[in-house]
Amino acid sequence: MSIFVRARFDVSDRRQDGTERSATALHEAAGPEPCGPTSRWFTLPEPGAYLVLEEYADPAAPPAPQEHAAGLLTSLGRCADMAFAEMYGPLGGGRTDVAG
Repeated sequence: MSIFVRARFDVSDRRQDGTERSATALHEAAGPEPCGPTSRWFTLPEPGAYLVLEEYADPAAPPAPQEHAAGLLTSLGRCADMAFAEMYGPLGGGRTDVAG
């Protein structure tokens, strides 16, 4: 069963270009692996606000793509603040919940 993540990022200190570069690199790093994560980024109506939707089709898959993306996530963190993140799917112990 897939796990879905919905998160919002707000750009800090007019660093929109860096945020968009990081978001593009994270999207490309997700790659075409059938069990790997997928990532889609959207701009929101508020200036400097972004929404990301991620799907982890196989939560048991090795975390290699996430380890590879660690530097990209650090770069994103220098440009934007995560306002919230929500997870949907089986979260520990086989429970199907929503966590925010």
